[in-house]
Amino acid sequence: MNNEALWTKPYTLTLLASFLIFIPYSLYLPVLPVYVLDELHGSLAAAGMVNAVFLLASVLFRAQTSRFESIFGVRTVLLASGFLFMFSNCLFLLTDATALVLLIRFFSGACFAIVNTCINAIGSRLAPLKRKGEGLGYLTMVVTAGNAIGPYIGLNLAKSFGFSRVFIFSAAISLAGFLIALMIDVQEEPSTKQSAVRGFALRDLFEAQAMPASGMVLLLSVANAAVITFVTVYANSLRLSAAAAYFFVVMATCSVGSRLFTGRLYDRFGANVVIYPAIALMALGLLILGHAGSSLHMLMAASLIGLAYGAAVPGFLTLAIQHSPAHRTSAVTATYFTFLDIGLGTGSCLVGACIAFTGYSGLYLLLSPFVLAIMFLYYRLSRTRNNPALPA
Repeated sequence: MNNEALWTKPYTLTLLASFLIFIPYSLYLPVLPVYVLDELHGSLAAAGMVNAVFLLASVLFRAQTSRFESIFGVRTVLLASGFLFMFSNCLFLLTDATALVLLIRFFSGACFAIVNTCINAIGSRLAPLKRKGEGLGYLTMVVTAGNAIGPYIGLNLAKSFGFSRVFIFSAAISLAGFLIALMIDVQEEPSTKQSAVRGFALRDLFEAQAMPASGMVLLLSVANAAVITFVTVYANSLRLSAAAAYFFVVMATCSVGSRLFTGRLYDRFGANVVIYPAIALMALGLLILGHAGSSLHMLMAASLIGLAYGAAVPGFLTLAIQHSPAHRTSAVTATYFTFLDIGLGTGSCLVGACIAFTGYSGLYLLLSPFVLAIMFLYYRLSRTRNNPALPA
């Protein structure tokens, strides 16, 4: 077998399983708050909590993945969490109260965090060393594609056929993801049993070597959260509702597109060629968004932010993996995506509080230099690590 081959059967199955698992995840983000308000007649606070509890569970349980793998093995954790995530989607068919929805969301968030971390770690291990950037680029690309498709399907199904069809569709898609995960040939690593033998330690949950890169993606996610959460309201305030309807489509398309080629650039020329331009484009996109006065400005900002975030997320993930021990891939993945989740969650709260003082336009104008400051942090990292600009 060619050790540099990327498109092996296990790698391809991993991509497909990840894509299918991410569709119900992203589908519920806009649908469930509406379900709580319109169908269950819940409060606005409850509608907001329905995604908050999912994120809380994700942060709490994602870091436990490597420990579970140490005790039970990678394949067992993958299949058990995949099955339970599918089961959690089925439970929505039995709900008739807001409290039940919140409990199911917490359970679903825990299951999703584990299966997502596990499958991303498997995909990163399957990508050969000299094609690591490309392999991780495709892995995060399917996540972005799932995130783009899910909300569109969910909102249209709910509008045309009702919420029960949304729940059935999500259960069916997550079942398909689980069945594909069954076919992945998972190679257990002998070293995964070490932490189970020596007992619990904080380093079993987080990888210290991955934290610098994870910290920078956390900061980028704060800026991205401001875009995701408030850009529609901002566009409506500018009477650009038509642009708001296409903003996320353009952003997701450009994000997927950037991941098709930036991974190869990373492998061939090193991290700097991807990460410096990504940070600069993100700052420029936020600057244009802050000065937006037309639909063209909005869509230009969407394309730049999509290109930037689409390149930066796999770029920093590759950097984190390359600077961490090979047998700690699950811990690295958990650390990285936990930081990313924290950035998205806290970012929504922090920038929401800032809007009262800055306004929407001022918020994005302030975030532009904030993102540029991340470039300085990355520069300092590149001077303290061993040649992160060079290909692995």
